[in-house]
Amino acid sequence: MRWSLLIGILLFFVPFANACYNPMDSLAVEVYLNKPGITYDLTPLKSAQNVIIENDSIIYRSHHDESVAVILSEDNGFLRVRVQIPAKSFSSTYAHASLVTPLLISEEMVEKAKELGWEVEGFTFKKKNLLVQINLSRGDECQNDSECATGGCSGEVCTTRDKAKEVITPCIYAEWYDCLRLTQCGCVNGFCTWKSNEEFEKCLREHNMDPSKVVKVPNAEVWIADYGKEKPSEEDLNEMKALFDVFGISCMLENLSFESETVESPTGVVDPYSFNFTEALRTELVWLRDNGIVRINEEDIEMIAKVAKMGKAGYNSHIGWYEKDGKYSWVAYDESDSPLLLRCVGQPFKLKLPPSQVELPQTSTTSTTSQQTESVCGPGLILGLLLMVRVFRK
Repeated sequence: MRWSLLIGILLFFVPFANACYNPMDSLAVEVYLNKPGITYDLTPLKSAQNVIIENDSIIYRSHHDESVAVILSEDNGFLRVRVQIPAKSFSSTYAHASLVTPLLISEEMVEKAKELGWEVEGFTFKKKNLLVQINLSRGDECQNDSECATGGCSGEVCTTRDKAKEVITPCIYAEWYDCLRLTQCGCVNGFCTWKSNEEFEKCLREHNMDPSKVVKVPNAEVWIADYGKEKPSEEDLNEMKALFDVFGISCMLENLSFESETVESPTGVVDPYSFNFTEALRTELVWLRDNGIVRINEEDIEMIAKVAKMGKAGYNSHIGWYEKDGKYSWVAYDESDSPLLLRCVGQPFKLKLPPSQVELPQTSTTSTTSQQTESVCGPGLILGLLLMVRVFRK
């Protein structure tokens, strides 16, 4: 139970990364502007009002939400832009529960979960303040589909290739055998089994056959956490029920008992689950561009904003220009090809905000105005004198 709890906490603070993190990363989004061609000049900010310069970082209030900070820092000749929600406390309460049930998860189930708004990575499902982590037990019958084969008089048994030759069944054809054309025999979580899918299971039920008697279903430990709550709200329970309906285990929620626990972790001054990290980072990059502090094009800003979300910050999970699947793009570092992740835990930090919104120094427009005046008035004066001469001649 403690191991499951530890895994859940790690996943909460650093979404889908069990490596180096600072607990404050869970309240932030950060981009490392390391793409060639992107340049910056921090001079205007260094002489601006309402900024804090501390430990070689520049801090000012976000233009998206003044209760949130923007932290700029230089790193190996590139600029880091971090939108950070300050912590109002360094402890939080959450409700958690766990259960063990036979479970198989198909690709169709995963897609349905995504349609319901759940973020999915492996068998970890996140939505706002909810986290559901599923640890499927693994067999040792096989490692890939080629190690499995069908046996029996009608080929109705899926087992290991060695055992398939020895399987003997009555040569009586059952109607549900027709359903086997909707699936295939293969290796799932180390078991040789008929692969589950919605159409296959529906067909089995129509022939009065329980899918669990045909598909080998391993046990799974399901760990559930509802962060910021002493017990799940009715809305949160409905969200979990909808997800568990997809897995066919919603009945397990009826007698599930949640426990409350307080852990040392930062609680933001604003709710991080309702805070729009995408728009906050986009707004800041546009402001930096429009004020000549960062030279970056609109396409890059939109690509960065597209992958910006809560927790994409810190050494392991920040957004940067990295190679993924052999192609460079804006992506979280831990999702890039062969990231060198650090396994460590930092201390949460307190964050002080300037008294009000940043004010950049006013640039003088005297010379520009003077040039414009000369360019208009000079020729106008000459033309006027010429006209006067012509008038006097008449």
